[in-house]
Amino acid sequence: MDVLLRGGPGDGQVVSAGGETALWRARLYEITGDHGHQRNGPSLRIYRHRPDCCQPRDRGGQDHCE
Repeated sequence: MDVLLRGGPGDGQVVSAGGETALWRARLYEITGDHGHQRNGPSLRIYRHRPDCCQPRDRGGQDHCE
């Protein structure tokens, strides 16, 4: 299914994803309960950027983000 990315460097991108997370250019996005619209498009589930995903400490190291 197509989802809409919010926040981070992929803000506004529409990508295919399913499950709890989406990966876009080595950036991790997590599912939210929200839906949004891209210009003149259908309602899409929103995945929010996880700001710690690319930091060498905290949860990012466990997720193997680059």
